[in-house]
Amino acid sequence: MNTRIPLGGYALRAVLVCLAVVNLYPLLFTLMTSLKTSEQFFTDIWAFPREFLVDNYVQAFEIGRIGEYFYNSVVIALVTLAMVTVVAAFAAYALARLRVPFGGAIVGLLLIIQILPTESMILPLYMMMSKLKLLGVTYVPVTFAYVGWLLPGTIVILRNFFLSIPSELLESARMDGSGEISTMFRIAFPLTGGAIATCTVLNFCFVWGELLWAQISTLTTEKGLPLTVGLINFQGQYATDWGLMTAAICMILFPLFLLFMFLQKYFVQGLTSGAVKG
Repeated sequence: MNTRIPLGGYALRAVLVCLAVVNLYPLLFTLMTSLKTSEQFFTDIWAFPREFLVDNYVQAFEIGRIGEYFYNSVVIALVTLAMVTVVAAFAAYALARLRVPFGGAIVGLLLIIQILPTESMILPLYMMMSKLKLLGVTYVPVTFAYVGWLLPGTIVILRNFFLSIPSELLESARMDGSGEISTMFRIAFPLTGGAIATCTVLNFCFVWGELLWAQISTLTTEKGLPLTVGLINFQGQYATDWGLMTAAICMILFPLFLLFMFLQKYFVQGLTSGAVKG
């Protein structure tokens, strides 16, 4: 059997390697810089650090208030993900498995909302939050906006997964006397682990890295600032200290790597298993 790789295969691998280097090198450069002093950085910005200077992380966490911003982002992310996951799961199951009036129109409306850019909603959202006097309330304007933006896409994704569950499985549970709520919790939800993991990773990346609304909604307060806004303030204070800046950036990126490392199996599975209706 001929196992030789064609020339096009080598070319494709070379392109993929180049793309990997282009994407990974900035991360490696940031990590190396975070372990340097300012003197080492300006002496040779491309050199490896002569010693692992962990003090940059300590100063960024304490003096630069990155610890406070980190806590705020964690609270916002956890509350947002919990609200989105619970509401979207119930709504998606209803749209997929129950006879909801105008269910198709509702799904179409969700898709239209998902297509709209979030920037188009900033002005009316700010006016609404201002009239409700919520802009000064810690975490509330940021969290509510994120929940509203993430719900449509999450509902559509989970609905596709619920549609991929064999109908015979749910019907057999109903024939055994299981109520709709019991069927949903005992059969449907346990089978959607990949879907929930996929939505969790995508939604967390959005919440963790969103800047525009986070900055606008916290203009009138110094409390509850997330990491993205805090990093801008940090940059204004320590614009020339690249060691502290890159240490702060590394601390922001670490939760994303950690989350994806633990959920990558379910994330990859979730991207494919719901693509075909069962």
